Amino acid sequence: MRWVVGAAGVGKSALLQSVVESPKLVASCHASVFFSINGRDDGSKAIVTISYQFAAKCKPYRQLIEREIIDDPSLLQSSMAKQFLKFIVEPFIHNPLLNSAGHVLVVIDGLDECKHPRTQLELLRLISDFCIEYPSSPLVWLIASRPEQHITAFFSQSNVAAAYEKEEIAVNSDEAREDVERYLRDKLAEIKKKASDTVDSRWPEEQDLWKLANAAGGLFAYADTAVRYIDDATAGSPSLAALRRVECHR
Repeated sequence: MRWVVGAAGVGKSALLQSVVESPKLVASCHASVFFSINGRDDGSKAIVTISYQFAAKCKPYRQLIEREIIDDPSLLQSSMAKQFLKFIVEPFIHNPLLNSAGHVLVVIDGLDECKHPRTQLELLRLISDFCIEYPSSPLVWLIASRPEQHITAFFSQSNVAAAYEKEEIAVNSDEAREDVERYLRDKLAEIKKKASDTVDSRWPEEQDLWKLANAAGGLFAYADTAVRYIDDATAGSPSLAALRRVECHR
């Protein structure tokens, strides 16, 4: 298990999304849960969501889960612990075909936006216990969250240390600022290509891009908002919109 931790807006979701979409992803199968306070915060559905995605992508897993649900339809309404046992542990540990399937990735983003800290901690406990008890399982867990006190305290426990590695994304670190600058360059190039008839061939000027990058610092949230504004047809030409965005920040 790898815990990706950082403040709001530093690009955790963007990072995890890029991992899931990468053509270089070394995984035979993957599933993801992206929690959000805007309607996707029910942690009790996390295991079923993961199971559904695996079933859609992997026929042997689907056949096994179909049998389980036919035998016990109440599984879909049962506790998270029982679902974890039936949908995760038993298929990937006790089924030889799935156990030898190569790396299987599970991405859980925005854990802190899952409703109820108790549910967040239960999910972490199930995953960490699984990793400790079955260190050679094919499952690899990638979990991102803000450094909320109860989550940080969980990962600080000595008995959990063996289950995970930590990846911290610091605000305004050199690496974060470089990533944001790269993101801005790529996005502005896309906008320029779409609006080639209305912008100067030299757009964006290097000094204007640097102003925007410096205003964003290491915050992907700021950079993404700026890009959306610049790309908004109602905001005027992209060149004027970019300058307004920087001036508004000042």
